[in-house]
Amino acid sequence: MTSNTVAIDNLQRPSRLQLSPRFNVAVPFIDRHLIERRGAKAAIRTIRGDVSYAQLAANVNRCAGALTRLGLRPGERMLMAVKDCPDFFYLLWGAIKAGIKIFYTIFKYAASS
Repeated sequence: MTSNTVAIDNLQRPSRLQLSPRFNVAVPFIDRHLIERRGAKAAIRTIRGDVSYAQLAANVNRCAGALTRLGLRPGERMLMAVKDCPDFFYLLWGAIKAGIKIFYTIFKYAASS
C-alpha cells in the first residue's frame, strides 16, 4: 500500500478502513489538491480574498517547517490559540503535517460599542 492512502473494504459490514502504515492526514486533505491539479482553485474564501490550494499548501509546509525548527517533534503536543482566519488553517495543518498533536481554541472578539 502506498504511503498516505486509505483503502475502503465495502464487502464487509460495516465497511472497514485500512490506512497505509505511513499515513499523514494532511496529504489527502491538503497535498492531494496539488496532485490533482487544483492548485489555482480557491481553498479558503474570506472577505479579504481567496486563498488557493497552492497558497494553502505552501503556507502549511512553511508552518510545519517552522514548528520543527522551533523544536517541536512528532507526537508532542501543542496548544493553539488562533483567531478564525486563514492563519488558523496554516498552523493547524502545519502541525498535523509535522506530526504534532494539537489542541486549539478560537478567539471571537466582540464588536466594540
